[in-house]
Amino acid sequence: MLSRLRGTGSLAVSLAALFVALGGGYAIAKGMIGTGDLKNQAVTNKKIKKDTIMGNRVDEASLSGAGTALSISEPTNVNVPAGTTSPKQVLSLQVPRAGSYVLVSKAVLAKGGTQTPVNCLLSAGGDSDRSLEAVDATNNTTIANTVAHTYAAPGAARLACDDPDPAAQLLVTDIRITAIPVGALQATALP
Repeated sequence: MLSRLRGTGSLAVSLAALFVALGGGYAIAKGMIGTGDLKNQAVTNKKIKKDTIMGNRVDEASLSGAGTALSISEPTNVNVPAGTTSPKQVLSLQVPRAGSYVLVSKAVLAKGGTQTPVNCLLSAGGDSDRSLEAVDATNNTTIANTVAHTYAAPGAARLACDDPDPAAQLLVTDIRITAIPVGALQATALP
């Protein structure tokens, strides 16, 4: 019987099929499947074995919406002249790439004279956030503003303050603007 089986080509094909069916196909296919053989979105989280992709191997900047935050600060006083009724820029952050960002600013406001409401505006494109604070020699304050904005091209974020008091200049100090990149922004209108 052994001599009859030895010469059969179908036996060789059958044994190869059995080998593949029992798991040998993995060994054959392992070196033959490349990234070009996979369709987009073909490999999902469910199909990736736990602990096979290490987080420290991912280039964070290559992920959509991920990247490095940008920040600029000015620790010294920026003067806003007395009687300034239109906001004067006190700090600007250049955003070198298009994309969606959450922008945060903070500053300390100080001035002499009588208590006067001071407006500070963080703006990016057509989006802005305003702080209104009463400031005088005994009531210095820290302001914070937040804006979410999508830049279609490189742009800037600006913090500007006014000082409508005709008698005393405003000092803006410890100023910071930070831009945090995000994957996307979704605006929700209040009902």
